[in-house]
Amino acid sequence: SLCINHKTCMASLHSSKGEKPSCLIVCSSHRKGVSASSFIHAFTLTSSTFNVFLASPEGKQLDFIEMEEDQVNKHWVSDFKSKSISIPSRLETIDPSLFSALLIPNSPGGLHDLVGNPHLASILTSMMREKKPLCAVGFGVAGFFSATDPQSQQWSFRDYSITAPSNFELAKREDFASLPVVPADYIRKQGGTYSSGGAGGVHVVIDGHLVTGQNDQSTITCVQNLILITNARLSRIK
Repeated sequence: SLCINHKTCMASLHSSKGEKPSCLIVCSSHRKGVSASSFIHAFTLTSSTFNVFLASPEGKQLDFIEMEEDQVNKHWVSDFKSKSISIPSRLETIDPSLFSALLIPNSPGGLHDLVGNPHLASILTSMMREKKPLCAVGFGVAGFFSATDPQSQQWSFRDYSITAPSNFELAKREDFASLPVVPADYIRKQGGTYSSGGAGGVHVVIDGHLVTGQNDQSTITCVQNLILITNARLSRIK
């Protein structure tokens, strides 16, 4: 399902002539890792339109998970890790003014090292001020929990409609009881409007410049909308 809180953008998926805009992909570097499937789709789609830059807390290498039974993903990740682009920049050194968009793929580790990250909070606050497109998938949405309004000290995304893994999906996880934060509960408690689709189904919510996807399966639709919104914004400010 697709929830849209703004006029649908009918922009081309291709960037205009000249230099490509830049997209920052933020990933967890915690041992709980980054979903290989979500990352592969996110990186492949954004690379066709953006100059892509990776960043993680302290610039640590990414731990890709859920590859055991997927030889195609295993091969892709192995090939990716052999390239210099796979080495993340330090999140602490990122200048948000250099990027047109930000994307956080599904990263279960994000519940541990992105939730309260002050450097990610600073990047998000800066990009929100300019209404730059922001996108997060699955547990990557937890990265948005780091941002608070400097004046009110309330959650920066409290007035937005957002999705994230449902409690039903979480209950199937072996580590459910030890999760440091339950995304759906956090969003509601902090004043956001939470919605979800069926477990394992595609569910994407678009609210202005914010795009969120419920799970791995929502990655492609999520990123496609990020690209559309970014191109529409760039065409307006030229």
